[in-house]
Amino acid sequence: MSVLNFNGYTVKKMTYERNPEFKKSKTQFKMSPKLAANQHIDGNRIQIELNIRVGSKTETQLPFSAMVEIEGSFDYHPDEDKTSKGITTFVRDNAVAILYPYARALIAQLTLSSNEFPGYNLPTINVPEALKLSDLAAKS
Repeated sequence: MSVLNFNGYTVKKMTYERNPEFKKSKTQFKMSPKLAANQHIDGNRIQIELNIRVGSKTETQLPFSAMVEIEGSFDYHPDEDKTSKGITTFVRDNAVAILYPYARALIAQLTLSSNEFPGYNLPTINVPEALKLSDLAAKS
């Protein structure tokens, strides 16, 4: 058995909106995904809500806005935690990172389904580091 068991995820919300202000150009557009994660820990049960937003409905250089919100369920097994890192470390460093590829695939499918623009693939990232940056930006 592992320290953290992933029990699955559910999609809470998905949105895609075409940007009416988008001005097509020959240069490729560059998007910066915004991540947010909320956690609920009840004993050894963990619920993580991951929200990812990309694009804009108002910036002329971005063709769309898309958002995915998913919720993952995990079990923490302290008896397997041989390094004694604790539940908080596993939530921060592992649980959100486990959910990210699912959200990434959903954004790609959602944007591809527009049938107007190519599907957008979120970049591979260091999830804990990206969340730290998101927290810093939110506090500024």
